[in-house]
Amino acid sequence: MLEPPLRVGICKAGVNNLEDEPSHPPSMRLVHLLLMLVVLAPVTGCLGGGGGGSETTGTYTVESTMASIELETKSADYQDEATVEWSLDSSTIVEDIEAAGGHVVGVLLSLTYGEDETSGGPLCTGGEDNAPDTITGTASKGEWTLSGSGENPGSHEVNLTWHNASLLSGVIEGLTKSEIEDQLAFGEEALGAYNLAVTVDAEAFNSALCSHNDDGEEVATEVSLLVLDFTILDEDGEALTGMAVGDGSLPVFLFAGWIFPVVFLVGYVSAKQRDRFHLDLDFSEPETEVVEGESTSDGETLVESYRARVITLSALYVAQGVPWGFITVTMVTFLAAEGADAGDLAYLLTLGTLPWSFKFLWGPIIDRFQVPAFGRRRPWIILAQTGMVALLVTMLMVPDLTDNISLLGALFFVYNVFTALQDVSTDALAVDVLQSHEFERVNSYMFTAKSLGGIIGGAGLGTIIGVVGIRGAFLIQIPILVIIMMVPLFMRERPGEKRFPWDEIDVVEKVDDDEEGAKEVRDFSVILGNIRTAFSVRSAQFGIIVSFVISLAFILIPILPLLFLQELGWTQEQFNATKGGIILVVTMLGAMAGGELGRRFGGKSVLMFAALSASLTTLTWGMLNSMWGEGWFMMLVWIIHTFLWAIVSICAYSLMMRVTWAEVGGTQFTGYMAMMNLSAIIGYQLAPIFAAQYDYQTIFYIAAVLETFVILAALFIDPEETDRTLNTEV
Repeated sequence: MLEPPLRVGICKAGVNNLEDEPSHPPSMRLVHLLLMLVVLAPVTGCLGGGGGGSETTGTYTVESTMASIELETKSADYQDEATVEWSLDSSTIVEDIEAAGGHVVGVLLSLTYGEDETSGGPLCTGGEDNAPDTITGTASKGEWTLSGSGENPGSHEVNLTWHNASLLSGVIEGLTKSEIEDQLAFGEEALGAYNLAVTVDAEAFNSALCSHNDDGEEVATEVSLLVLDFTILDEDGEALTGMAVGDGSLPVFLFAGWIFPVVFLVGYVSAKQRDRFHLDLDFSEPETEVVEGESTSDGETLVESYRARVITLSALYVAQGVPWGFITVTMVTFLAAEGADAGDLAYLLTLGTLPWSFKFLWGPIIDRFQVPAFGRRRPWIILAQTGMVALLVTMLMVPDLTDNISLLGALFFVYNVFTALQDVSTDALAVDVLQSHEFERVNSYMFTAKSLGGIIGGAGLGTIIGVVGIRGAFLIQIPILVIIMMVPLFMRERPGEKRFPWDEIDVVEKVDDDEEGAKEVRDFSVILGNIRTAFSVRSAQFGIIVSFVISLAFILIPILPLLFLQELGWTQEQFNATKGGIILVVTMLGAMAGGELGRRFGGKSVLMFAALSASLTTLTWGMLNSMWGEGWFMMLVWIIHTFLWAIVSICAYSLMMRVTWAEVGGTQFTGYMAMMNLSAIIGYQLAPIFAAQYDYQTIFYIAAVLETFVILAALFIDPEETDRTLNTEV
């Protein structure tokens, strides 16, 4: 409940500014009232639902079946007083474990042995009693260890279990559902390696007339895993479905108490206060500006050829999309299928996204340090691409990805440092070489290219992962990025630049002129001064808030794989093909629609209506949980929400461009994009917090509320304020 005070501040800032203006004061009092209702609505929700999310103790019973799955059978000779240790891994029978219920709760070590003493002297009759040998078996898993001994001939078992078997019979009182689950289900803690040991203490019969020999014992060992399938029943005998998230819940009307005032606010402002809030709607046919030479392809460099600009920028965005799709779709789905929880997925997504939240730091650096002889941006792009390939090779060397999530996350972090550098360098290149009338069209190409890369990394690699494995998915990305790297390697930004150091081109005069003319521009003090000026505009400041809140609803990204795979029974291939294929195609369509609608009716207006529609869709998604088992319904609502949020994203990008000052365009816009990524990280980190407490329905309700924040932040942005204020001053 930290967000409402922030939103109060946002509203106050907007209201104070509006109060200074003389027009429409009665109407503004109604707007103030609506904003107060919006702010106070979730407060009542917090007060009313304080105890609703906590689990309560009750009366329960457990319905269960125990399965024994053979892991290994072997027969070996063990020397006297020798201990033989070995280890087995559950990964070899993971499908059998899932089929049996999925909860490993013990290891069963069955030892069988005969009698193998041999006569040692001529006076032995063969009727003597053999001295018993002691055979000891030990099974251990983490902190759980059990040993058991027996004497030959015969057999014995070492039954190491770590679940509370008393819960499987009789009535359970005084515990919550989660507490029962904690004592019966152990997740990844119960999987992995199991350590085993057998020790033989051989004894031989000896007397004055006869002696026997016994140097050891032959022991047959069967190792099995004990797998529990259980269902918790309430006092009425109704099954309580065990989920990967909590079972706390909050009633939907608490969230509707926030969302529907927002609906009323947007409707009122759109109908009565369009001019005041810069919600200009233009239903006339847009004028088409024909620019001579727009599609020219004359020349070999980027500044000379439109075709070269489109191909180069699109290819570089494909290179960004492939790892993005792989991490957010294929890798996350793989880990979810392997039993990872919301915390693991959020950790990986956070470390992968973190460098993008600070990518604005690259802006001043790449503006300051340039090598004009080889292009202003090209050396940075080549460096970034090389680092991406090197990190993929490094990740291939990680021995066990599922057991080394921490190391994998660290490598993803470094990998995305280079990816973020490539993104900033590419955006700066676009600012440098694109003509003003090309921005919207080429940006749509670039976004589509990134989505195409996401399809390759998501649906493509995610679909074939069953054939090539997760390492094969890593390996396939390397030649893709190497091929794409050929584009910046052989391109030139401007005439007179070198592709390679050994090229014989006279560039001395050009380089000197460039350095002389750009010396002042590339000075850090000038760059930082221009950045301060750019963010002195109120709308630019609200742009920061929009960027900060737009991705908070990403709490659903780590949650959806858990819902689809662990609860609804979708396979990895089905989920990857959907999220990494269909959903990305819908994203591309939504982006194109958002660009056209924003151009036609105003990006701010379209953003607000699309965000509101997306929020209502998410709310409905949560309310209709009885339909979640229907594949067509889940696909339909997911597609609708994706389409709407793609419109929101494109219109937000457009809005951020409009409040960006061209003098520091690359750095300022990169700052907005970085703030959006920080917003995503916060959303990822909120996911395990909410998942530990609330059920899926409530998490959807929370996401629906978070999606409305962008509406309130964008409401007070004047898209033309930066251009009107700073460009006039210049």
